[in-house]
Amino acid sequence: MSFDKDKLILVKALMALLIVADHLNFFLDLAWLKPARELGAPIVSVFFFISGFGLVRSWQNKGPLYLRSFLRSKFLRIVIPALLALGCYYLLLWNPGRDYAADWKNLALYGTPILPFSWFAEAIVFFYLVYYLSFRYLKGKWKAAGVLAGTLAWMAATILAGYDWCWWICSLAFPSGAFFAWHEKDIYAFCQAKPYRYYGLLGVLSIVFLALYLPRNPYVWTLCYILIPTIVALVVARLPIGRLHGPVILFISGISYEIYLCHGIPMELFRDKLPIQSSLLFILAVYAVTILLAFAVNRLTRLISAKLCA
Repeated sequence: MSFDKDKLILVKALMALLIVADHLNFFLDLAWLKPARELGAPIVSVFFFISGFGLVRSWQNKGPLYLRSFLRSKFLRIVIPALLALGCYYLLLWNPGRDYAADWKNLALYGTPILPFSWFAEAIVFFYLVYYLSFRYLKGKWKAAGVLAGTLAWMAATILAGYDWCWWICSLAFPSGAFFAWHEKDIYAFCQAKPYRYYGLLGVLSIVFLALYLPRNPYVWTLCYILIPTIVALVVARLPIGRLHGPVILFISGISYEIYLCHGIPMELFRDKLPIQSSLLFILAVYAVTILLAFAVNRLTRLISAKLCA
């Protein structure tokens, strides 16, 4: 069992493509597309889980040295693409009558993203900062406690501010991923000690998920988004998918974060500026332009990061 980078290549590519399908439901009324509408929050929870997992795993492998260049390298690779994507959004949907100051005011006061569907970028920037401060200045198990406390503070702040629940409902997946990385060997040892333990654990987690989901209370659902990525991690760890990817999957996986950032731009572009009436052509155009924008943002990010970190 393993939850390594080779397996995550396929997972990241699939999640990036499916999140686009999910948000297409805001622009198209197609019966066959509606099932994808249920995938948005689970995908984001897996994204947060992988982020928390990856940061702790990197710290385990590299130690304190990893944190010395963290703000200049890893942190910049989260912030710069978001700013570049926002710039693309303003350019492609240029409106001289737009109140740009109001955009930022609404973001701060009401949690209304300027870049469509980009709320997660602000969340992940905050989580990365919490991780850095916790692992840089706290000792031992207090590191994990700091990550959890910071995540809970984020949830409390966004809830009290009246932001939409998308801002906070998946947040606990981030410290869950960190916890999974911290105890990964123990989890695998438990699952592999007896043949029935792995499937028994999956069964218990699934039953608990259903028990938490059925009340349909968003505050209870926050716990569901701990269980969903944990189940995904256990399944992926067991599956032999490390080599189930070719050049296309590698390419999509490599720009997956930028796809998350950019996919709302062509949706608004082809609805407002360059209307496309055919649903099929709309979908194809959205995917094509999303990938082109994501690739451009990814390459520009690399260039800028290389100069800033030189």
